[in-house]
Amino acid sequence: MNILIIDDSVDFRALVRLYLTKELDNPKITEYQVEKLGRPPDNFDWSRYDILLLDYKLSETEDGLEWLQAYGKKPGFPPTIVLTAEGDEYIAVKAVKLGAADYINKKDISPKRLADMVKNSASHSPQKLQEDKAIMDEATKIIQRININKEALRKADSDIGYKFVRIIGEGAMSKVYLAERVADGLSVVLKVLDLTRIKDQSLVKRFIQEAKLIAAIHSPFVVHIYEHGLTETYGFIAMEFFSRGDLKQRMELRIPEDVAINLMTHIVYGLDAIHSVGIVHRDLKPANIMFRGDDSLALADFGISKKLGQDLDLTTVGQVLGTPVYMSPEQGAGKTIDHRADLYSAGVLLYELLTGQKPYQANTPVALIYKHIYDEIPRLPPELGRYQPIIDKAMAKAPQDRYQSAKEFIAVLEAAERGEF
Repeated sequence: MNILIIDDSVDFRALVRLYLTKELDNPKITEYQVEKLGRPPDNFDWSRYDILLLDYKLSETEDGLEWLQAYGKKPGFPPTIVLTAEGDEYIAVKAVKLGAADYINKKDISPKRLADMVKNSASHSPQKLQEDKAIMDEATKIIQRININKEALRKADSDIGYKFVRIIGEGAMSKVYLAERVADGLSVVLKVLDLTRIKDQSLVKRFIQEAKLIAAIHSPFVVHIYEHGLTETYGFIAMEFFSRGDLKQRMELRIPEDVAINLMTHIVYGLDAIHSVGIVHRDLKPANIMFRGDDSLALADFGISKKLGQDLDLTTVGQVLGTPVYMSPEQGAGKTIDHRADLYSAGVLLYELLTGQKPYQANTPVALIYKHIYDEIPRLPPELGRYQPIIDKAMAKAPQDRYQSAKEFIAVLEAAERGEF
């Protein structure tokens, strides 16, 4: 694989070379010395490279996005990953709009993550990109027919929709897009459900439920939903865009213990917000904890949550929903759960944040669930021993032995942050 790095920092170029050499099989890496060569000439042969790593801010006078705009449509121009030291979601959206295959903040780079991004971006052939564009163009036409503005509904004389930027995720029945709201240019994440492919109506109910649950919550620690709705063939949820990724990505590198406690405090604040309106998340895990451009975090993905006490129950007796690594004993056993199941998951997550290791490991989901139910609560290493009582309480096997509310858990975490625990 031929890789071109365009960055004005000699040290950073060397670091990227080290990361890619470590993770990829004999990559051929070329470092473009911006500080000496300046802007590439018009006849620069971009086709020699399979992937381009391009810095957003190349110098006081040179802007990487301007280069992308100027050269990006030239024949043979390679898929591009934009790098930046700034956590501004505007940069991410603009980069993607200009044709970048991906975007990453330099603070979030790790060897594995960078290599995975390079391999994924390099696999986007012109034909594949054209196919994706055709899919998104068709989806745009569909969604633009959905009137999602209440004022427009009253006037019945305007139609406000979304302009798709790129697809960022796909499931069996739904797709997730980075999009722009036509009315005001707001960047959003748009989840679209194809109702024509669904035979089980409980999935439609769950989709609607997800939207209603999130829309009812107003907390800085919970994802904000802007609009949601249904047509005869499609359902959609428009929610805030998180430019700085998720906690799973950050946990690829060891997190200092003070940062771990601070992150955990904010996560449990999010749980307190959803529990206060009777919602159990059911799937708390690093991939569902997202970061905004200002580095604040929010809980996301309420696809398997339910409103406690309502008639609609989207599970059946003995059915298990969730992720076994973070699942409470009662949830793993298919029993009735309440908010204390989320607090158990928070305890598992705290253990992982502090140690970099998952508390239980097994070869199969069933074996992992068994460990949550029957194995002893894991021990922290001696240097982290002062947090063991918190782990013991949060990960207690019986719900009645755990923290009984998120507020109680928060008080303990804040005391730990002050050094009083």
